[in-house]
Amino acid sequence: MITTLHIKNVGIIEDLTVDFNEGLNILTGETGAGKTLIIDSINILAGGRFSKEIIRKGEEFSYIEANIYCPQSSFSMDGNIIVSREIHINGRGSCKVNGRLVTINELKEIMSQIIDVHGQHDNQLLLNPVEHISYLDRFARRKLKYKKRKILSII
Repeated sequence: MITTLHIKNVGIIEDLTVDFNEGLNILTGETGAGKTLIIDSINILAGGRFSKEIIRKGEEFSYIEANIYCPQSSFSMDGNIIVSREIHINGRGSCKVNGRLVTINELKEIMSQIIDVHGQHDNQLLLNPVEHISYLDRFARRKLKYKKRKILSII
């Protein structure tokens, strides 16, 4: 669960900290208030595209950071994972997990186990064939595996 989200210099957002409560959290507001930028920021932390065009006009960089409470994750420290991304106007950027620099691919791998954002026409993990076996495992409550001929068998 994301407990805190900090966004700096992203689109119309100058500096925002959102503390989420346990359970359902709802973002409401008028058109142009920044709701989509908050969701986009979460997608960026999950390894999504982060281009310099998202930097607030007149600023040198954008920064997004989240504290995620996920004690079951092997990446958690004291039950928390701190993820951050930064991009500068010159195109340079960085990704960190618990203060350690990681590549975009590493970030995607880590965050795919923690966050799955679904929006209209946006079915990320549902369309990823790599995830299909785990869905079937959970559904059947048994381990499934492919044989060489791609025939599904229950073990």
